[in-house]
Amino acid sequence: MQSATRILESLALACWSRAVGPQAAAATQPEAVRDGILFVRTRSSVWSHELTFHKARILHSLNCLLGAPIIQDIVFRAQGVPTVERTPEQEAPSMEELQAVVLDPAEKAELRSRLHALISIKDNAIRTRIARCVALDARLRHWRLERGWRVCPKCGATHKTDYPVCPICRLNA
Repeated sequence: MQSATRILESLALACWSRAVGPQAAAATQPEAVRDGILFVRTRSSVWSHELTFHKARILHSLNCLLGAPIIQDIVFRAQGVPTVERTPEQEAPSMEELQAVVLDPAEKAELRSRLHALISIKDNAIRTRIARCVALDARLRHWRLERGWRVCPKCGATHKTDYPVCPICRLNA
């Protein structure tokens, strides 16, 4: 049981950016989890103070992503965050990156629902290929959302523009 908790604690560090969003993730760095307490470095005392106001929401979000109440508290420390040299943004993930994507429980439920709808396809080879595409699509969507892509409120497609609505829906408006 203890090793499973350690694994989930390590996963909490990996889920941090998803729980707080890209702006806060850029100004913070999760360091360690000890006895259910997540220690996070922040760029400044202003960031520490601001994130303290959002602690309950962040805790809830993290524990939802983990699927269990692993993180009990978060300690923000204004110790500076090393700047990461930015590389040009990747437009598409490698197959290895897609295979490494971990879907959250809501995404898994949506994927199960979509895969269940494929039962009516009689040809096993076709059904298997479509199921693989559906699973890869779910992982690609997750990958894109983690990198700041938006979801179009009209059609649900992901897009990488400054507009709330995707380019296709803007054309059809």
